[in-house]
Amino acid sequence: MARATIVITGAAILCLQLIASRVMTPFFGVSLLIWTGILSVTLLCLALGYYYGGVFCRCRATEAIRSAYYLSPALSGLWLVAAVLLYPVCLGPLASFSLVGGAFLASLLILAVPLILLSALNPLLVALERPLHGEADAGAGWVFFISTMGSVAGVLVAAFALIPYLSGRHSILVIAAALCLLAALGARRGRVLVLALAGLAAALALGLIDPAGRAGRLTRDGAERPWSIIATYPSAFGVLKVVEVGQGDNLWRVLFNDGLAQNGFDAKGRPALQFTHFLEAGAAHLVPMPRKVLVLGLGAGVIPAAFEARGARVEVVEINHRAFEAARDHFGYTPGPATTLIFADARTEMRACSADHDMVFVDLFSGDGMPEHLLTREFFTDVRRCLNEGGVVAINSFLDTGHTEPFRAALASLVDVFGKVAFVEQAHPASRSITNAFLFTARQPGHLDRLAMMRVEEGRVSAEMAAQMSQSLRSLQWIDAASPLVAGVRVLTDEANPLAALAAPSQMTFRRRAVATIPDPILVD
Repeated sequence: MARATIVITGAAILCLQLIASRVMTPFFGVSLLIWTGILSVTLLCLALGYYYGGVFCRCRATEAIRSAYYLSPALSGLWLVAAVLLYPVCLGPLASFSLVGGAFLASLLILAVPLILLSALNPLLVALERPLHGEADAGAGWVFFISTMGSVAGVLVAAFALIPYLSGRHSILVIAAALCLLAALGARRGRVLVLALAGLAAALALGLIDPAGRAGRLTRDGAERPWSIIATYPSAFGVLKVVEVGQGDNLWRVLFNDGLAQNGFDAKGRPALQFTHFLEAGAAHLVPMPRKVLVLGLGAGVIPAAFEARGARVEVVEINHRAFEAARDHFGYTPGPATTLIFADARTEMRACSADHDMVFVDLFSGDGMPEHLLTREFFTDVRRCLNEGGVVAINSFLDTGHTEPFRAALASLVDVFGKVAFVEQAHPASRSITNAFLFTARQPGHLDRLAMMRVEEGRVSAEMAAQMSQSLRSLQWIDAASPLVAGVRVLTDEANPLAALAAPSQMTFRRRAVATIPDPILVD
């Protein structure tokens, strides 16, 4: 039983680290600085546990060590039950206080107690195994081997069994219940058994009650607008939530992925975010009658549906099958016979792409931005290879006017491959530094000149949306290698890609805005 315990607790340690990162993402984001905080806290807690576990074993009787060995998982399970009650009300204030400092404190809240207690089991088991192995290594090699193999199993369990199907709360409660059951089976009597059974009962009860709620929970923001979770889709690529905001004629239905709005629909069921309309209108102006269209990133299915309605054959590459389920169930997306859905990583799929596409749409946001491997020269070279001679590319991107370095690096990489890019900055209030940037480029750069004659068709969108698009169009500018935006900027490549460091300030700016505008219960996983 003692060896089985070290394997299962080793698995729990890695499970907790992965799940805690998912729980924290909607509040703190995925920037390099945030991950530094999580990993630093994890390693610090493991080091403390190893140290104090060794100190505890000095001059202790075997029975006392054995009792502590099973008490640790029981106390860890009890703490995780308490953490599930605490973090939904603590993460928002911590993120508002400081993203970096708050991430350290949030990691301590969720991870410190269980990681210190569980890592202490390694030296405790070495002490228990000493009579079997003698004084040479006292079984330390064997103990750390099986503990590490348990950690490997924990990564697989978290990635394939917990995260894709359960909320963060339920995943933590499953781990808490497993730890308490393990302690109960090992202790079999005394106070450890009582604590373990209490923790097991609390984890099971809380899992059934689920006080934070996954659907149907109603809350309000600072403007007293109601927010309601309609559905939640846990997945390996982020937590998707369908949320209704407002009421009556001002009701919006929004698809969120880890706190990032993928798309929004108004009370009449029309897409309400400008980027879908602008990308569609701009690309259609450049290629009025497309025959074959490739869409990278499904979102809520707006762009694929629009071009299938125009008579085009549409291929959609989406890494997350649950995104399709959300689009189908809550946004009316039903792919027709002219649409092919491919569930794969866009980078991998582009390498086998046929060179006969009239259009390629790139809308691949995940977390606080596009994954860095999808903004390199090599990726854009693959995109170019997919186009026929008259083909065009339309890209939705983020622009932080206060930290332009990541945008300029991605733009420089695009210019390096295509030679010329049309750049439109979405109109936004002066008080808001982050906005969307619409980028258009083409296999034949001269084709982009038609964009200067683009006019917004008011019949296709509401008058208000047409006015917003026309205002954005006024910012149209042409970018080539000599343009000040990209001159001297280092191109991103697969081998040299500093985007994670460049984008960290922008990612944190975005996340601060999300935490300030989206009610905490909507972000809590």
